[in-house]
Amino acid sequence: MGGGGRTGSNPIGFSFFAGATGNYSTNLNSFSNDPNSASLVLRDTFGANGLAGIQGYRTTPRTSTSVDFVVNYMWTRSSRVSRGLSESLSFTHSRQISRRVVWYLGAQGQSTNRGLTFANPRYSPEPLPELTPQQDEIFDTRTYRANVGTGITFQKSSRLAFSAQVGAFGNERKSKRLVDSRGFLGQASVQYSLSRRQYVGASFSYGTFYFPGAYGESRYYSPQAIYGVALSRSWNLNLSAGIYSAHTDRLVSVQLDPFIAELTGQRTALEIFRGDSRGFSGGLGLLGNYRKWAISITAVRGIMPGNGFYLTSEQTSVGGNVSHTLGRRASWALFTRAAEARALTQTIGKMRLYSAGTSFNYRLNSLLSFNSTVGVFRSRAAGSLIQSDRFTASAGIVFSPGELPLHIF
Repeated sequence: MGGGGRTGSNPIGFSFFAGATGNYSTNLNSFSNDPNSASLVLRDTFGANGLAGIQGYRTTPRTSTSVDFVVNYMWTRSSRVSRGLSESLSFTHSRQISRRVVWYLGAQGQSTNRGLTFANPRYSPEPLPELTPQQDEIFDTRTYRANVGTGITFQKSSRLAFSAQVGAFGNERKSKRLVDSRGFLGQASVQYSLSRRQYVGASFSYGTFYFPGAYGESRYYSPQAIYGVALSRSWNLNLSAGIYSAHTDRLVSVQLDPFIAELTGQRTALEIFRGDSRGFSGGLGLLGNYRKWAISITAVRGIMPGNGFYLTSEQTSVGGNVSHTLGRRASWALFTRAAEARALTQTIGKMRLYSAGTSFNYRLNSLLSFNSTVGVFRSRAAGSLIQSDRFTASAGIVFSPGELPLHIF
């Protein structure tokens, strides 16, 4: 059904989907209603999801525009955990200003009430500053996330290219027990092609994380060297390596001398903490496509704004995705990830996160598909003081008529 719509000679189109699934999850959590209590309410529960989404695009000889909107309503048998809407809206636009110059813009907003989920891999706009991965939000509290970025690329020659970008992000969490974060990022890079199969480059990033409510601010920079090579027709390898340097100012509570405490009647006082941290930053990406198989392995280390419980942190993560097409109707995928975070300004233990899952999709006919997922998650935070193991499973039917004509641009 459908096809591409056109206005003059410019392709326009959109795709729509809607569906319903049943699910089961263990250890969904919510904070106690008592504002003076830090305890969590845990529930194992069945539930149901209703979801719908639309993706639209428009292309011209010099521009490309896309919009992606998804809304998901989750109902659970227990009213204490994870009921409500989750929404995601994304927008990208690029324009070729001249033969050598391309400008791009991207924006994304999300509202979700569930942590420890696999991030949606369908949309990841390149110019946006990176948000804390959704899998690292270990508490199931309402979270609002947004980021916006813009940049420009200058192709100096067939081998040499320069690029620059700026962006901003924000994370706001409904629970007052967790810390919000804001940030800005600027980056410049250069890339030189050694041959048709290899390139080298360098980048420099500067940014800041700000935590409202007297929780402080971190400023950082990170220079990196970049190398990429096509190992074969099927495999590509990308490497980056460098350092990061971060400076943090924040208020901390300290114990007063007993004599001063006796005179003032206060046992603690606030003082400014200033700290500097340095470490390795870099990444690895191995991508392969062979017949009906697609494989990706990634490893990243760098500085992140934390997840509301951890503030500025050094994070290391390793992940892998494998997908396989089973004939003309079915597909199967496997996801796995492990991450470790070390707080740079807090005296708490490391956070370790592990997740693995699989999905199976079967096209029933031209309009309907059967989708199913199974996942397991393990989180350990503040050393092992906070522990959570979660199992999730879902299955349902999705209606998707394919690409349809669009005439509103």
